[in-house]
Amino acid sequence: MAFPAPVWLAVQEELLESGEPEEDCGSQSCFDDFNDQALFETFHLSRPCIAFITDAVRMRVKSAAFKKSQPPVDVMLMTALSYYAHGVFTSSVQAKAGINQPAALVNAVSIISGVIAGMSDVFISFPLTAEARARTASRMEELCGIPGVLGVLAPAHFKIRASPYDKKSFKSFINTLGYTSVVSQFICDSEGNILSVEKCCVGGAFEQELWDSSFKGKEVEDDLHGPFWFIGELRYHLTLVHIFIPSQNSVKKS
Repeated sequence: MAFPAPVWLAVQEELLESGEPEEDCGSQSCFDDFNDQALFETFHLSRPCIAFITDAVRMRVKSAAFKKSQPPVDVMLMTALSYYAHGVFTSSVQAKAGINQPAALVNAVSIISGVIAGMSDVFISFPLTAEARARTASRMEELCGIPGVLGVLAPAHFKIRASPYDKKSFKSFINTLGYTSVVSQFICDSEGNILSVEKCCVGGAFEQELWDSSFKGKEVEDDLHGPFWFIGELRYHLTLVHIFIPSQNSVKKS
């Protein structure tokens, strides 16, 4: 996936206040063996992004019960980020990590996934009060000139390798761009902060179906967030979502 979900990790004092993180791979990070180009090709993330994720995960692990027999955090993170980027365990990363047993690889990804998922409530937050929603909408209006908009609604596709031999389910994973994926519904504000992540469906799912069955879609339908809406694209129906038409440089809404 070209833009994996961990890019939403943003600096939070509570994750970094414990001081300098302990090194897990001697005096160097496991990622130091990669130059910038190889780093992005392998993990689809920049060096500053990986550095922050590494520090955040270390701090989280230090505050939780963690078996000393597990591989170092950097090693497990390197394994997990490579798997997130490609959907498979690559031989080059396995060699660097020194983890060859399938069960150990799966365990490393499971541990790191659990740690990152446990931080979601720190990094993803929807404006819940009237004042917070008004501030969010005001910043969006400053950016695009459209009043009353809380955020941009869009699907995020993550490539997977679905088995073509499973004919019943394979086609459902093929998205409109022609590759197999799973898809989630993202809402971002004007500054790129993620306000909401929902659903994980097969790549062939329609955007409107994601919205209609999502918690945020139902909340907006029930008018739980006041006189606000979201900007979407043409594959969303006219509900409480602005439909942006780039070719006409105009906006329609219900």
